[in-house]
Amino acid sequence: MNLSATIDDLIDRLQSFEPISTEIPVFIGLDGYLDKIQKVVQAQDGESHIYYPTIAAFADRVGQAAGLSAQLELVSQEVKLGGNAPIMAHALASLGVSNYCLGNFGAPELHPLFEQIHTQSTLISLGAPAETNALEFDDGKLILSEVTPFQMIDWDYVKELVGLPNLIQYFSAAKFVALVDWCNLPLATNVWQGIQQELLPHLPTASRHYFFDLADPTKKSQSAIEAVLEVIGSFNDYGVVTLGLNENEARRLARSIEQQTGKRAGEELEKVCLFIYEHMNLTNLLVHPLNRSIIVSPQGIQTVPGRMVAKPRISTGGGDNLNAGFCFGQLAEYSLELSALLGMATSGAYVQNGQSPSRSELITYLLNWKNNL
Repeated sequence: MNLSATIDDLIDRLQSFEPISTEIPVFIGLDGYLDKIQKVVQAQDGESHIYYPTIAAFADRVGQAAGLSAQLELVSQEVKLGGNAPIMAHALASLGVSNYCLGNFGAPELHPLFEQIHTQSTLISLGAPAETNALEFDDGKLILSEVTPFQMIDWDYVKELVGLPNLIQYFSAAKFVALVDWCNLPLATNVWQGIQQELLPHLPTASRHYFFDLADPTKKSQSAIEAVLEVIGSFNDYGVVTLGLNENEARRLARSIEQQTGKRAGEELEKVCLFIYEHMNLTNLLVHPLNRSIIVSPQGIQTVPGRMVAKPRISTGGGDNLNAGFCFGQLAEYSLELSALLGMATSGAYVQNGQSPSRSELITYLLNWKNNL
């Protein structure tokens, strides 16, 4: 692909973008955290801190403490609203797309941090938020989460609290439905299955786009992964189904499918993506390692080059902003290639600047990307 020309095409489309006709075209669910963004101190120089630059360097220090114990200093950079769903919702709203977002944002009132979400996001709260300590490094992050508030959330709980008629109303208006953070909600498979069995048959027949993000499934059992993949496939009867994964998640999923089928995926990431796609009932697969996006669809496999941010201001939420950009592209009926590029640009602008970009800020980021090719 000609990346410079593709960026120009995307900029032109963003400059002439008109709001989606549906009043609130996106529904997202269902988590919610208070995120404490932190760095780990490696050394002190006077009043200044030197932080561990990489996860490997931090891991070496932790390994040295085995049998001895250690005390490690954390410095909080900020405390912000968190969770795959609300971060994605906020990012979409920042781009001009209204949405409903279902999750844990406070009870009986919204937690003050969630009152800061963009005004084009309408929050529907299921209870108190979970909590996360996000340890950030130059090469990634370690997410330490306390998810007890999610223990009670099954489909019956959601129906009772929100009401099936209200859920039908929210979903009926939506052109794009995103269900995320499967790994941290113990009963998420039950919720997703309830939506498929009891909600979707009542919706108008207009085609919808269903987007799934499992988050890191490493801790999940083989049987749990097999069950959720079957549920995701069942949504294909009701519209376009896309599964979004980072590289770690894709390789974990491939290992699970290998165990289930007795077949081998190979090591090259593109082969891993094809392997997953061939063994799932999907319309599209979107896999986003750090330096590119890989898309598998009925048209074959495409690779879209990305851009690494040299000095990230924040990394927690980068994947959620990528999902938001991709969703925006699909709502605007862009190609998969342009949607993936838009997702990476939205994520890059967020990681670089520390906040979800507006459409004008996204265009500025894309221009800088093009000028530095």
